[in-house]
Amino acid sequence: MEQDFYLPVLSHYENDNGWSGSRGLLCYEIEKPKEGTLRVVIWQGPFCRQYAREEGEATFPVSEEGIAAMRAWLLEQADAMNAHPPRTAEECRAWYEKVANGHTQQEE
Repeated sequence: MEQDFYLPVLSHYENDNGWSGSRGLLCYEIEKPKEGTLRVVIWQGPFCRQYAREEGEATFPVSEEGIAAMRAWLLEQADAMNAHPPRTAEECRAWYEKVANGHTQQEE
């Protein structure tokens, strides 16, 4: 199943691009490179990052080795997140309303 998990090649990131996607319950965003590193943020759907509770982050070098390590980390995080039941609709709604009303992750 690992082979159906697509990430762009090195030149994509070298040209100042980010990427986002999902794998089961795991949603992720790879931010545009800054100072030779890629920052990846993960969360559980169903909402976009702006309205989601971030579950973790990691940084990787912009290199072939960095992309390979990022891929392995994302697959590991997806396996862990998908091993648990999804949040209930009530949990998702409560978090969305909290964020939509101006509360931030830093207030958690």
